[in-house]
Amino acid sequence: MEGGALLDPERLEQYLKADASHLGVHHVHAIERFANGLSSLSCRVEVETDSGPTTWVLRAEPDHGVIPPYDIVWESELLARVGESGLPVPGIVHVEADEHALGHRFALMTFVDGEVYQSLDHRLEDDPALKKSVQTRFVEMLARIHQTEDHGLAGFDDGPSSARALVAVCRQRLADTEIMPKPLLRHALDVLDRLAPECERLVLIHGDYRLPNLKWWDGEIVGVLDWELARVGDPVSDLAFTQTVGAGPCAVENELADYYCELTGETIDERRVVYYQTLELVKGSIIGLAGAHDLASGGTDLRLLSVAAMGATAEPIVSMLESQLELAEEMDT
Repeated sequence: MEGGALLDPERLEQYLKADASHLGVHHVHAIERFANGLSSLSCRVEVETDSGPTTWVLRAEPDHGVIPPYDIVWESELLARVGESGLPVPGIVHVEADEHALGHRFALMTFVDGEVYQSLDHRLEDDPALKKSVQTRFVEMLARIHQTEDHGLAGFDDGPSSARALVAVCRQRLADTEIMPKPLLRHALDVLDRLAPECERLVLIHGDYRLPNLKWWDGEIVGVLDWELARVGDPVSDLAFTQTVGAGPCAVENELADYYCELTGETIDERRVVYYQTLELVKGSIIGLAGAHDLASGGTDLRLLSVAAMGATAEPIVSMLESQLELAEEMDT
């Protein structure tokens, strides 16, 4: 079973008493893996501490994962920095950087209590006022993320260099997970590398900004989760993600895009939107291929089958957007 000793309450308890005594752990009652989430190994941990019953979240680098390479230490450092900057993110309780301690590098984080909306949530469709409120807060939080300066991530010289860096990551992931040749995706990456667009400002990008990664309490966002795809880049890439892979009632387009521009002073041109829509779909396709690769390599989480389907379903759309992108480039020259 993936997780091994790390998901054994007795082994984790022994470790925490010996190597993290400052946490005051008396007993680990239970470790339960969350039903959602296919990237990092994420679990709810119920413990008894000096302060009483406590709930933590354990996030670890998985044996099999769809967005390698994983770096939970880096993610924890980022969360600490953006938390200090005022963003509502889980607090870091403890980080273990030695994979030999319990078989994985991992972090313990505070559990953010709150409500979660799905990308297609009947509660939002049944209540127009609730939907409008959620959309408004969704855009406002994205603007806050993009305006966070003290994030500690390395920047890039310009927009094209930031885009090409992500293309390079996708190219490497494709090479690592491609079971059968995917010439369409390889060609799309070549086009994306060649047509990388300029942008006026590079900002902190969440990379996976969608409703299931947000916690809500009393109408406000109290937790922004899952930062492993964060980077510095063109803010339009986050907007394009909400329109494609993260599509739903909060897709930042039309009136919501206008509100985002009002909050940030950003200007959005159609070519950048098409470019990052294409890139997000290519990235999603490669994540799908990684799911298939992990199952073929011994992964036992059958939820990866749903991710693996992304590798095939997005390819026709990639081809269409790639042609639209090349046509826009020809019209500009």
